[in-house]
Amino acid sequence: MQRRFRQTTGLSPLEYLHAIRIEEAKQMLETTDDPVEAIALEVGYEDAAFFGRLFKRKVGMTPAQYRKRFAGLRRELKRAIGAERAS
Repeated sequence: MQRRFRQTTGLSPLEYLHAIRIEEAKQMLETTDDPVEAIALEVGYEDAAFFGRLFKRKVGMTPAQYRKRFAGLRRELKRAIGAERAS
């Protein structure tokens, strides 16, 4: 099964699971003010420190850095869209 999974996705089942969880965490970091520890638990990591290390290895920045950079952009985009619709 693992060999076929890797042939199909290019990832091992565990790598795929981590990728899905990290993408969900990124969305939550962008759209909520939930603590990183709560997000880690919500996406399936009981150990927030492990989640933080994995996130940094996969994304290139810590969850807090990611939130700081991208949550503001999302809010600004929503503001711009709202202003455009109001005009």
